[in-house]
Amino acid sequence: MPPRGKLHIGSNIGIDKEQAFRDRIEELQRNQVRDIPLVLIDEIENVRSSYDQDGIKQLAASIESNGLLQPVLLSENGTRYGIQAGHRRVLAFRLLQRETIPSIIRPVAEYLAEIQLIENVQRENLSPADLEVAVNGLVARHGSQEKVAQLLMKSKQWVSNVLAASRVRENLSDTLEKHGVKDSLPSGNLRDIAALPAPEQAQAAKEALETGGGKRAFRKAAQKARANRGSHDSHAKSIPLFSLMFTALRQPDGKLSFNTEVTGQPGGETKARFEVFCDDIKSRLLSKTETGS
Repeated sequence: MPPRGKLHIGSNIGIDKEQAFRDRIEELQRNQVRDIPLVLIDEIENVRSSYDQDGIKQLAASIESNGLLQPVLLSENGTRYGIQAGHRRVLAFRLLQRETIPSIIRPVAEYLAEIQLIENVQRENLSPADLEVAVNGLVARHGSQEKVAQLLMKSKQWVSNVLAASRVRENLSDTLEKHGVKDSLPSGNLRDIAALPAPEQAQAAKEALETGGGKRAFRKAAQKARANRGSHDSHAKSIPLFSLMFTALRQPDGKLSFNTEVTGQPGGETKARFEVFCDDIKSRLLSKTETGS
């Protein structure tokens, strides 16, 4: 088990999450902190699709008692500002009816997605669907899973697993929505069936969701699908192959000789029908020989 409060990066190296977060945005804190009027701050697209109102109230109470521990990050947009990081803090300040909020101003939003996702991954729990959408966007922007893994302080395997789960969630959107878990089903559950062909994914997900929908249920469903496929493959390989041959030769003295050859193991019915066929051919050939035709 990793130590409490530690973040593991693909190995046994533990990094203090708060320190890692501070290090990641340290370069953005070079600008002087300014008090920006809340009326000039516009919200822009964020990786989080919804906020816990009780959590906002708790954050507001903490700010009221202890002050704001971390300024928000804003980008300039003419005479107004967009939020790069700190949406919850802005909502809490508005709840407190404050006029301004301590802010660090960035002239452009080039680090928007990175800052938002780092903050949410390290300090809050994104919904699985939100996380998958964000990671997909970062990979598209940076062009490699390795770069995104470094950015988020995660392993490349973690990024790969999130992307695999995202593809399954999209493929099984209707099934997951029917069971009410379209956005909330953990990525790890979907990752367990990601290696299956699409039809088997659908069947495995259906079975897993009908038996509780937990990680163990998805793992068992995936194992069952692979076992069934192996059984079918084994059955296909065990189908017996055989050949049947009948030859008729006319000897120098004019008589006919017959030969039958059976290789492999044909079924009893097949073998019996072949024998009837051979007897019929023999009688026809002998009859023609006797009549001289």
